[in-house]
Amino acid sequence: MVKIGLTNFRYSILDTSAATEPVYSSAKTLGKAISCNVEIESNDASLYADDTLVETDTSFQKGTVTIGIDEEDITTMADLLGHDVSPSSPYIMTRKSSDIAPYVGLGRIVTKMINGVYKYKVEFLYKVKSSEPKAENNTRGESTEFGTYELEGTIAALSDGSWSITQQFETKAAALTYLESLLAVPTP
Repeated sequence: MVKIGLTNFRYSILDTSAATEPVYSSAKTLGKAISCNVEIESNDASLYADDTLVETDTSFQKGTVTIGIDEEDITTMADLLGHDVSPSSPYIMTRKSSDIAPYVGLGRIVTKMINGVYKYKVEFLYKVKSSEPKAENNTRGESTEFGTYELEGTIAALSDGSWSITQQFETKAAALTYLESLLAVPTP
């Protein structure tokens, strides 16, 4: 298996008042995918008795996800970071020190090749809280350099301990349908 692509970042605000399964508002696009890096921190514990290792435990503690996207849409950034945005164009985002970023579900499609055949894997994080992105701008010099955007978030677990789900598909269309179903508003 070789990973050969990354597409279709999708997110949705998580309703943290839901008691059982996660409930999201609806799937939204997060810009075109450039990169995604997930790092997981684990709780590691070892118990020694009678001079030997008798028990070990490694469990999820938290994680960090860093995504690279092609554009910084004001309404999307306001949504992810808990900022206010004017309701009509031209959109104006106002940042306040009291703003609180909501938890969101965050997913993507990873294109793979297995024995010469494309496969499409949905990787989904149930609960992510974004932090303010770093701002770096450069003047145009003798040659053009493209500036892209990075957004970092902290990965947490749901109340049942779930923090991620992954499923593989034969077609990209099936993968996208599944990803968007994870973020869909439940029907009554």
